[in-house]
Amino acid sequence: MAKSPTNGERTLAFEYRPIPVSPISVALLLVLGLATFVLGPLASGPELYPLGGLCFVPFAFLVLFVLVNRPSPTRIYYEGIEVSLPWWRRLVGAKRYYTWEEIENVYPASYEVSGAFLSPFASSAGTLVHTGVGLEMISGERMTVRFTPGAIRAFRGETEGFRRAMEAIRDVFRERGRPLVTRVKHYSDEEVLAMQRGARQPLLGLPTIVLAFFLPPVLVAVSLLAIPLGPLASGTATSAAIVPPAIAIVITWKRSRRRNHTLSEMSKFQEHLRSPR
Repeated sequence: MAKSPTNGERTLAFEYRPIPVSPISVALLLVLGLATFVLGPLASGPELYPLGGLCFVPFAFLVLFVLVNRPSPTRIYYEGIEVSLPWWRRLVGAKRYYTWEEIENVYPASYEVSGAFLSPFASSAGTLVHTGVGLEMISGERMTVRFTPGAIRAFRGETEGFRRAMEAIRDVFRERGRPLVTRVKHYSDEEVLAMQRGARQPLLGLPTIVLAFFLPPVLVAVSLLAIPLGPLASGTATSAAIVPPAIAIVITWKRSRRRNHTLSEMSKFQEHLRSPR
């Protein structure tokens, strides 16, 4: 890989530019835009739309959220790495450049697409698990450099951006004469197999997900139709129906974090084994 001097004394090896808007944000913009500018005027009378502009406030807040989370590029230098950060973190002066001397471990790390925990069906199946570059600093700080998924179709999906970034990092470390992983916990073959089996298990069983998401609303709807209730009782019953899905989402999120940690630990150990001694 040819070196090209850039940014003062740094020499650029690879640059990855993430898309400015995440897939989840695009979906939310489409849904809220449709509700605000199409369904709102059609379903409401002149007295309810646009309420002096208040109807546009949620959409405006979402646009603002998208703008302040616009990511910067990830740049891999022969001297270090500049990680991608949203605009608001760059504004407050968050650190984004780390020299290789500050980093003791670099390895493929697992993560889920932002907002995946809101869909326990897909999250439990493992179809939203993707692979980024895990960084562990000598100071103890850990982070994962993420890459925009091109498609959601496979367990532990690796994007083209991730593959090219890892190739660049391997070239840099090979030239520096050091392994990607310098400190790692060792696992026996039995422990690795047990970790693999655990990572493949669904986070929640399908019957549990169905019961948590579909049964409570059905029961509330049936009770409201069969028994006339006052506003307070109706509101209480409706609020109670939200509890089981919320619990399922929290459980899925926590188990997903444990699964990603397990997958990352296995990747780190495998990276250590493949490094030349």
